[in-house]
Amino acid sequence: MKKVKDLMSRQVISVDEKANVYEMSRIMDDKGIGSVIVIHDDKPVGIVTERDIITRCLAKERDPKKTVSKDIMSSPLVSVEANSFVSDAAKLMISKMVRRIAVMEGGKLKGIITTSDMVRGVVSKGKTTEESLIYLAQDYEVF
Repeated sequence: MKKVKDLMSRQVISVDEKANVYEMSRIMDDKGIGSVIVIHDDKPVGIVTERDIITRCLAKERDPKKTVSKDIMSSPLVSVEANSFVSDAAKLMISKMVRRIAVMEGGKLKGIITTSDMVRGVVSKGKTTEESLIYLAQDYEVF
């Protein structure tokens, strides 16, 4: 069975908790990513996704140049250890109802893994039923 470190994206983009929404949006657009990790005192404390920007800033008519990441981030940051099995990360995503989780190793941010990473790395490669997200999801009734 694959481990999280085998599928995670190692290039994690992070911003200070005081970065404004406009700056974060530009970074996300420039890098072609859907989220940034929020840092406070050199530690990851949250995540801002495209959805957070829409629902917690724009839909509330807040000024993107005056609204900072700590005001709209999802926190606490959901994370998993790099040596965890992908199936455990998938179960965590399902139970927390998130699509992205930080990957930690020795207390340090090492990457990020998304449901898309899992689909590309496990499900789409014809792996066993036990490794598929659909198999994992059947144990959870969260809706």
